[in-house]
Amino acid sequence: MSTEPSPPFTWQFNLGRIPVLVEPSFWLMTVMFGMIGSRSWQAVVSWVGVVFVSILMHELGHALMAMGLGCDVAGIRLYMGGGLTYFDRALSRWRDVAVSAAGPLTGFLFGGLMLAINILVPPKSLMGQIILMDLMWVNFGWGIINLLPVPPLDGGHIARGVLGPTRQRIALWLGVITAGCVVALALNFRAFFIGFMFGMFGYQCWQALQVTRDIKPMEPVKVAELEPDALARGWQALRSGHESEAARLGHLALSAAKPGEESNAARDLLAWVALAEGNARAAVSHLEKVQPPEAARPYSLAMAYEAAGLHERALPHALAALEKERTEALTALAVRLLVKAQRLDEAERTAREFTWKATAKRDTLLADVAVARADFGAAAALHASAFEAGGNAEDAYQAARDHARAGQGAQASEWLKRALAAGYDDYEELARDPVLAEARSAPELAERIARRGKGVA
Repeated sequence: MSTEPSPPFTWQFNLGRIPVLVEPSFWLMTVMFGMIGSRSWQAVVSWVGVVFVSILMHELGHALMAMGLGCDVAGIRLYMGGGLTYFDRALSRWRDVAVSAAGPLTGFLFGGLMLAINILVPPKSLMGQIILMDLMWVNFGWGIINLLPVPPLDGGHIARGVLGPTRQRIALWLGVITAGCVVALALNFRAFFIGFMFGMFGYQCWQALQVTRDIKPMEPVKVAELEPDALARGWQALRSGHESEAARLGHLALSAAKPGEESNAARDLLAWVALAEGNARAAVSHLEKVQPPEAARPYSLAMAYEAAGLHERALPHALAALEKERTEALTALAVRLLVKAQRLDEAERTAREFTWKATAKRDTLLADVAVARADFGAAAALHASAFEAGGNAEDAYQAARDHARAGQGAQASEWLKRALAAGYDDYEELARDPVLAEARSAPELAERIARRGKGVA
């Protein structure tokens, strides 16, 4: 999994050879659920433990089933939406159904074990009873909800697998109708969060219907004709923000592709889908399966390696891509990686030689070079120039940081005011940024930051 996109305070550990990443949003959402019903703090703490263990068991069910069917597991991520398990390849239709069903089944088995303990050796303490009841509710109750035929729930994946590629629109319509029924019931019982969640799921299904077409059965001799259409629609879905549909079409294209150029093109799409999902490790895995290895697109490799934090491996591919085609995105990528490698003269030359559509981007990159040289005065001037050209509040904020590191407290305060006036709103980051400690202590700024920190305009 990607290391750079992880939010601050993310907890990472390994279960055997499976990396696990727990985002802060997971704990926040779980605590909010636990506080419903005016529970005591002890009950809330136990609830958080119950949900963590139960969802981790659920995701391990997916992971172990996939590993048993020949997949490598790229990692498990727990976040505010629940959990996700990442694989390095696609499975056949019915194996994918088995992997989707393994998560809820694991929860049912774990819940059954808790039920047996409750019957055979019931806990004597009230807290023990609460923990067992919560474990049974999460593993049975949530498991049943998760089997509803609504993507992205496991039941939705199972329905799409059972119906097959020729009936994908039926699966999506089933998701829309089921989600609508759940929303109606939730509103009737005043379960507003459930209603909101399934309303969002139903809307996502409706959006997917706009780009999804059923794959018509073809004669064996015409299977190769399936790949170009699936691949093109996969890129279209990815550009529209429908990563799950893009992934499905990418895997479909890969399954129909001939070895070589066709399969490599499908792997390239799947790598970009993985990058869009924040799964850099899977992106790298797809690209490293390209045959021959030198056929992989250098730009794709550079982006995947950078997202995975492998900057030294990304740089030669970025430079190779830049030799073939000079675009703003490629040039910016190359400059970023050259700065990471401390090849600062080359980074500056690359940024200055390119003809940018807007000078703000160039000046921001040159400011990064100046910061790497510890020339904070020059960096401040460049960030100021970028702000004047583009009006981006982040450039004004960075100008304030540059002035502060140059020991120019008054200028730092003035640029911080300009950043806030331009719309900079990451008050949490501002409040803990040690570089700007002196600048934000100015009375006007301190009062404004404190007021916004409390949610007051």
